[in-house]
Amino acid sequence: MSKSVMSKPVMARAAAGLRPREPRSREWLVIVPIVAICALLPLVVRGRYEVGVMTLILIYAIAAYGLDLVLGHLGLVSVAHAALLTVGAYTLVILTTKYGVGYWPAAVAAILVSTLAGLLLAGLTMRSRGHYFSVSSLAFAAVTVVVITQWTSLTNGASGIYAIPAPPGFESTTAQFYLSLIVLTVVLAAMFLITRSTLGRNLRAIHADEVLAASLGINVVATKLKAFTVSAAIVGLAGPLFASWISYITPSSASITEGFNLLIYVIIGGSATLAGPLVGAALVVGVTEAFRFTELFQTLIFSGVVFLVLLFFRGGVVGSIGRAWARVAARRRRPETAAIPEAETETETDADAGPLALPHLSRDDRGEPGRPGQVLFEARSLTKKYGGVTAVSDVSLTAREGEIIGVIGPNGAGKSTLFGLISGVVGGWTGSASFAGQDLQKLPVHERARLGIGRTFQTNRLLADETVLQNLITAGYLHRPTRKSRTTDPDDGFLDTILDLTGLRAKAGEVVSGLSIEEQKLVGVGMALAVRPRMLLLDEPFAGLRESETPRLMRLLEWLRDQGMVILLVEHKMRVLMSLCSHVYVLDSGQLIAEGSPNQIVNDPRVISAYLGTKNA
Repeated sequence: MSKSVMSKPVMARAAAGLRPREPRSREWLVIVPIVAICALLPLVVRGRYEVGVMTLILIYAIAAYGLDLVLGHLGLVSVAHAALLTVGAYTLVILTTKYGVGYWPAAVAAILVSTLAGLLLAGLTMRSRGHYFSVSSLAFAAVTVVVITQWTSLTNGASGIYAIPAPPGFESTTAQFYLSLIVLTVVLAAMFLITRSTLGRNLRAIHADEVLAASLGINVVATKLKAFTVSAAIVGLAGPLFASWISYITPSSASITEGFNLLIYVIIGGSATLAGPLVGAALVVGVTEAFRFTELFQTLIFSGVVFLVLLFFRGGVVGSIGRAWARVAARRRRPETAAIPEAETETETDADAGPLALPHLSRDDRGEPGRPGQVLFEARSLTKKYGGVTAVSDVSLTAREGEIIGVIGPNGAGKSTLFGLISGVVGGWTGSASFAGQDLQKLPVHERARLGIGRTFQTNRLLADETVLQNLITAGYLHRPTRKSRTTDPDDGFLDTILDLTGLRAKAGEVVSGLSIEEQKLVGVGMALAVRPRMLLLDEPFAGLRESETPRLMRLLEWLRDQGMVILLVEHKMRVLMSLCSHVYVLDSGQLIAEGSPNQIVNDPRVISAYLGTKNA
């Protein structure tokens, strides 16, 4: 049995609870002063007009928070949210003025209709990305304006509907202000909880890299649908408030211009921040209203403010201030891990001792350490064509539990494509593949990950703006034995073990983008392990590693093998492959040209000719 890569001091401090923690967000503290300041404003500013403007700011802020869930947390630029707000507003107005429905039942119906409209938009566009989605949202807004304008029997066409009733019990301007503030407070609390939930984590992962998110087990399409539905519901809350405050509604409220205005509120204030949309709405609406009597100067000053904020506050006002504060705090804060001693070189011989145990691999049928167990993965005649080019042709392979299998070949041989076929990232292939007795042909990427297939990528795909620990938590969140949605720390010490196995404990609180290439490689391996895989696909994990880092990763892979894990390893360093692999497959131009033990492979004339060369042989 190979020695464990975990030392006694590592195990001791893990048992003592000395594990790095994800920093607790204090962003919720922003809610209290925001609500308190807003609540005091009508007592200081008593003018009816001024209170009305502040009410409008709150209403626009509510809608902007709904947009920010899609824009800031999911990364989709939508200009359709003003249309969703208008749909809700028209629903309230039509039900109350034409059908005599009470205000509050009509308001509930308005929220539901806005939500359904958002769900319709999401269902039609969720498989679109980037500017394709933006154009789709623009089309939705344009169609909404046309429908409202042409459906004169219901909406009164371009003339709009006037004399809209105020909410019962909130008829005065001040009362409507406080009603809007109550709704805004609920939205702020909801946004905080969402960003700290599984949904929030998944949204950030999708925003960073959809392929990575899917490989972590996240259902990308379903998560987008959830986010857009919640986003539309939040915007729907603003619809009845907007209609009641403004006292009339016209098709222009759904225009593309209004949609861009909401975008500006979020961007100016700071997307993906708790206070950003409110600050943006206050700044933009405040400037607009301050110069309302001089239309030319109003446009010039408004444009100037937007330009200056975008020039000097790249993350928006709140986002830029938050980052500056974080830099100052980071200089003052002493790393939590500073007091934790580094692991000694003495090692345990029991690979299953203490925190080393991997419950998902503790199987009676995995075979003895160093001896392969039962077949876990089997592929037959895998073929993938891109037009007239065959990237993988009639490749078959078998992998048993407790085995490290090498896949080698020259650049362009089809190795990464083969990994894409197995993990589900690449579709449209022929042949057959099964994992743990289950057919993989129709399983999408996220379901294969949940089944137990983890992978790394040839180029690092990470959550670059988050810390090492946050990357591991996001990767492992869906795969915990017990899911406690409000728990942000590793649930059973498993992620803590990964930090030690990869040597990243001292870097746990550092942002990934600031790490070296070698460290980022190890983060990628750690994320793949956090998925709790039974089979691990490693695409050139040793590339870029220093010689001093190579032995650590080799020992880690040997230990994982002894735990019963299947490892498929694409690697160009033959010394590493010779040491780790029990079986090697060789690809050339998409075809399997040889397979066998490492010694057989390095002496195979076909392999020497296609890949190794006589010098390396």
